[in-house]
Amino acid sequence: MIWQTIAAFITSISFGAVSAIVPVINAEAYVVASQLSVRAAAIPMAVAVGVGQTLGKLLLFLGVRRGKNFRFVRHQREKIRAAKVGPVRQKFRTVVAALLRLVGTKRWGLPIVLLAAVTGLPPLYAVALLAGATKMRIRWFVAMVLSGRVARFVLVALGVVGLHHL
Repeated sequence: MIWQTIAAFITSISFGAVSAIVPVINAEAYVVASQLSVRAAAIPMAVAVGVGQTLGKLLLFLGVRRGKNFRFVRHQREKIRAAKVGPVRQKFRTVVAALLRLVGTKRWGLPIVLLAAVTGLPPLYAVALLAGATKMRIRWFVAMVLSGRVARFVLVALGVVGLHHL
């Protein structure tokens, strides 16, 4: 019995991490499905998926933060800067620069990350990538994503449990 519970938690953390990196894998659907199982407890399973999601988003964050120092990335950026850009690409660059400034500020960065973690708007995947390109502290990023994702998944799990008992 205890091994089944441990396996369920490890599976939930792993699923959360994979779903954080691969956007087509839906963590909410996993939380809903786990609550239909007799063995799954609502809050611990939701917390496990939230921890996994946080680990996955941290990998994205660190990938951008550390990846921008790689030689081939710097070389690609120099080639892109030298290339002539059209109006669509220029508009995209302007929007990304504005988002980077917003996420990189002390006043708006953490609330944006928390909002994305709880609601999914703006998409947390994009916010994690943007935050990795700023000077946001890792521990604050992790705290916002963990608290937001756990809150989101606990609400989903408790909603399923409440509907299941009607």
